[in-house]
Amino acid sequence: MQAIKNPTPIQNPKTFGEWSVGQTVQIAELAGKWLITSINIFDFQAPHEFDQINLNKLKRDGTQAKYSATVRAEKLITLDGKQPTMDKAGRTAAEAAQVIFISGFAKHDYYNTTRESLVKVDSITKTGRIKVQDISVKKGLTTRSKMVDGHKIYSQEDQLINFASLEYELRGDPKTFSPSLHDGKWTWWKGGEVIEAPNMRLTWLLD
Repeated sequence: MQAIKNPTPIQNPKTFGEWSVGQTVQIAELAGKWLITSINIFDFQAPHEFDQINLNKLKRDGTQAKYSATVRAEKLITLDGKQPTMDKAGRTAAEAAQVIFISGFAKHDYYNTTRESLVKVDSITKTGRIKVQDISVKKGLTTRSKMVDGHKIYSQEDQLINFASLEYELRGDPKTFSPSLHDGKWTWWKGGEVIEAPNMRLTWLLD
């Protein structure tokens, strides 16, 4: 497609569709109220080919917080609108959890580092909250290895799980993880901790 000759390919209107600068809105999949601070419309190849809405989060007293966001207009929701309750597959958090954690286990990790471990799923509520418990694995974990110049080299960071021979003991107190949507997919968080579908590999980075 031939580019349209436009001396000002980036427009900054005060209003775009039903949205206006200074309007307080919600953002799909994000908590709280947000103030539209500016609107950018890009028409490099065609009129209004791409929109960009810039927002600041509002504190409870109505003043602006330090958090900002930039989203497409399709992610905006009016103050009286409802947040999405289903993922791209049309599943609620509980329905997705029943499929993702069907093995009865989950992989636990942290937001700011990779320290994966296996946890036992105790229960899934009707709202999709998941209660898990830490375990001490007695059997079923092996250190990942590879052959280098005829020698087997063992990884210091990766282990492989054999669910068929897994033996473990429960330890510690249960933790409850709450669901949230991100790009149309359910995720489960508790502060800086996250759980996700288990696979055959656990990684614990040393640095």
